Amino acid sequence: MTRFQFARRYALRHLLVSIVIAGVSAAFVFGLLYPPPLQAMLGVGLIYLLLLTVDVVCGPLLTLLLANPKKSIRLLWLDLGVIGLVQVLALLYGLHTVWVGRPVVLAFEVDRLVVVTANEIAPEELARAAPDRQHLPWWGLWQFNTREAKTMDESFETFTLGMSGISPAMRPGWWLPWETGLEGMARQAKPVEALLARRPQDAAVLQAAIKASGLPANELRYLPLTCTRTKDWVALLDAQFNMVGYAPIDGFD
Repeated sequence: MTRFQFARRYALRHLLVSIVIAGVSAAFVFGLLYPPPLQAMLGVGLIYLLLLTVDVVCGPLLTLLLANPKKSIRLLWLDLGVIGLVQVLALLYGLHTVWVGRPVVLAFEVDRLVVVTANEIAPEELARAAPDRQHLPWWGLWQFNTREAKTMDESFETFTLGMSGISPAMRPGWWLPWETGLEGMARQAKPVEALLARRPQDAAVLQAAIKASGLPANELRYLPLTCTRTKDWVALLDAQFNMVGYAPIDGFD
C-alpha cells in the first residue's frame, strides 16, 4: 500500500466522522437555537455553516497530509488525536458563540414584535425579572408584552437607552405577560391583504409565506418583526395573534 492510499483511507474515515458530527451540530443550532426565520434574521446561518465547512474540510485534509504507514501506531494515533482535538475545540468555540447570541425573547413593543438575544440582556437587568424568569432558556423563545413608562424619569431613561440601541424588550423589569399585549396587538396589527396592496413588488414572497402559514390571506394580520440586526421582516398572525408565518418584507408604513 502506498502512502497516499494509506492516508486516503484514514482521511475518508475522518471525513465521514466529521460530517456526522457536523450534521448533529447543525441540527442542534438550526433546529433548536435558531429555527426559521431567526437564523436568517440574526445572520447566523452563513457564518456557522462556513465554520462547519472549514472544520470538516481541514481535519480530513490534515489527516491526508500526516497519515503515513511508516509511522508507528502510537505516533499515528497521536497525530490523529491532535487533529481531532483541534477540530473539537473549534466546534465548541463555534457552538459557544452561537449559544451566547441565541434568541431568547419575542416581545410585543408598542407596534412591533422584537426578537431579543441572550447577549442583549444585561445580567443586572435579568435580576429585576420575575423569580421564574431570572435564568434565560437554553433554547426557545419566551413571549412577553412590554409595559409603558410610568413616570417622566422612566420616559427619559427609555429615550436615552433607546438612542443606544437598548429597547424595553431587552429590559426584564419591563416584561409583562404576553396576554396583556393582545389588546395592543389587535389595535396595531393590520390585514395582510393591505400589505399585499401596499408592496406589490414583494407579492411573490408574501404569497409564498401566506401559503406556508396554512391560512387564507383574509384570516391573517401582520406586525413588523425586528431585531437589532434588521427591521425588514413581518410576522404573520392568526386570529389569536400566534405567529404562523413570516416574510423578509419591511412592514412599517
